[in-house]
Amino acid sequence: MRNLTAAAGALTLAVALAACGDGGGGDADASGGLEGEAVVIGVQSPDTGASAYPQSTYGAEAAVWYVNNELGGINGAPLEMDLCSGDGTPETGVKCANDFVAADVPVVFDAYDQVSTGAMTPILKSAEIPIVGTLAGQGVAESEAYPTAFYFSGPLETSALGMVKILSELGKSSASLAVNDVPSSHGYVDELVKPLGEAVGVDVEAVYADVDNINYQVLAATELSEEPDVAGVISLPEESCTGLIGALRQNGFDGTVFAGSCSQFIDELGADAAGAIIQPRLWVPLAYDNAPAEVQEQLDDFAAAMEAVGYEDEQSARSLYSFAGIVNLANVINGIDGEITNASVSEAMQGLTDFQTFLGPEVTCDGEQWPGRPGACSHEGIFFEVQEDGTLAPVDPDGYLDLEPESATIG
Repeated sequence: MRNLTAAAGALTLAVALAACGDGGGGDADASGGLEGEAVVIGVQSPDTGASAYPQSTYGAEAAVWYVNNELGGINGAPLEMDLCSGDGTPETGVKCANDFVAADVPVVFDAYDQVSTGAMTPILKSAEIPIVGTLAGQGVAESEAYPTAFYFSGPLETSALGMVKILSELGKSSASLAVNDVPSSHGYVDELVKPLGEAVGVDVEAVYADVDNINYQVLAATELSEEPDVAGVISLPEESCTGLIGALRQNGFDGTVFAGSCSQFIDELGADAAGAIIQPRLWVPLAYDNAPAEVQEQLDDFAAAMEAVGYEDEQSARSLYSFAGIVNLANVINGIDGEITNASVSEAMQGLTDFQTFLGPEVTCDGEQWPGRPGACSHEGIFFEVQEDGTLAPVDPDGYLDLEPESATIG
């Protein structure tokens, strides 16, 4: 493992959002003209700080608009979100959790926050407020006793195991990949990526990057110093993915690029993006031409909602995670007969069996989908390759693949 701290190319990703408060801004009426007492859910989004993903909040805003304007709200009442902005510190997670408890929200949606959600989990668990998300950025919530959390996709192992299995199937034996230099990343690499890679014959070297101070040429040169078969990203903000992959190509790397869940680099880098492998948890807009008809309809709905709230140019995997997850959650809450409380939301989530998710797989939230991860509702993954024309094609024609949880057992 190597640690990289560069002195040039500062990256600032800040958005003007309050630490906690009602969300749902944008350019359109989020309420859809609905009347009645609003159903307010907590939303934890990592949209401030050096490693911010503001797209997570954009997608959440679009989802609220879509639920209210296209789905008729929650049993005829408007959906609202109490947004708390994660800034990459556990202290903020603790404050957000206490605020959610004080507000008596029935559920907290985790918009893929890699730090704050872990810190807030004990507080929300104690208050019996369920945590729901598309995927977890850390293993704390999804490994807690059932039914603390529910994620509409597989656990962290899904990303780690899926990544190394795909690289192995492509005949690759070594990879040098960049990741945010935060404690959760070190644990993810040491406890999952490296041992799972060793199990399938892929040596993964992590390059830790301080995302608020990246020199992409230095980062690319560091990755390429040992002549790996694969270079690229485990997890970085969209802008950093684009900068690094561009620098890899400029340094003459013509091998396989692995780009994690990033997608905006495809349009920005053009031909240099071809051949890259990405692993979003869902069908994404660039896969439209190669998607089933029902998936195309959902992608159209996502695009229209993002445009309605003024974020038509922010259709990334991150915005989609929030959008799809909140739409899924709204559909679950809509099925509750009676008062919407933390107990009734938890009961409804526990009852999901073969539930068809928005742009995702069918899921069952019984706490048994992945060993040691009661919060995971799936054991499938989907992987795409960037085509010459910039579109995405699933690596497997069937789309979602069973990742065989037993093969993720380490030790």
